[in-house]
Amino acid sequence: MSDLPVHYDAMCRAIDAAYQVDEVKSIRDKAIAFEVYARQAKNIEAERRACEIRLRAERKAGELDKQREKARGQLLRGSTPEPRSDAPTLAELGISKRQMHDWRKLDDVPEDAFEAALTDPDKKPTTAGIIRDAIPPSPEQVPVSNEALWLWGRLRDFEQDGLLKKDPADVLLTMTDKMLDDIHRLAPRVASWLKRIGEPDVL
Repeated sequence: MSDLPVHYDAMCRAIDAAYQVDEVKSIRDKAIAFEVYARQAKNIEAERRACEIRLRAERKAGELDKQREKARGQLLRGSTPEPRSDAPTLAELGISKRQMHDWRKLDDVPEDAFEAALTDPDKKPTTAGIIRDAIPPSPEQVPVSNEALWLWGRLRDFEQDGLLKKDPADVLLTMTDKMLDDIHRLAPRVASWLKRIGEPDVL
């Protein structure tokens, strides 16, 4: 592994110059072989260098896959010439959809954050770790409560059943005295509660 620095510089240049996913996939595979060999030899520096090459190749693969998808979309719209037809598919390259999803996310990481992760002396960089540290996860969706569903449904009923277009007096006309008592008691309270929707302390 004494010649790794030479390989490192050459492989980094090859990654920068690559324009097809299969090219960087080949470089990544070689980097993994270097990484395994260095780990077995307990050469920490060489293992770290090989890891960096692998991550750079994965990031570049994500970038190129985005470009390929964009070109495919332009082709469907008839705005670009047809790309080479012999380009292997991800499956043919041995790349899973999950892997490419992660590599594309890796390409979303800002350049400075990516480079900082590669040179962090206290932590070995990983694909998942770089993505996790640089791209905050989407906020978890709070489950909709029964009360929220009920309120949403009742308000939609006013619209769907046509009540908003009717005169309240016509709706109340056939109610019993007990029903009218409840309406007159509760309606002002409900109206006051509904008016709070949209206030600063309410979503």
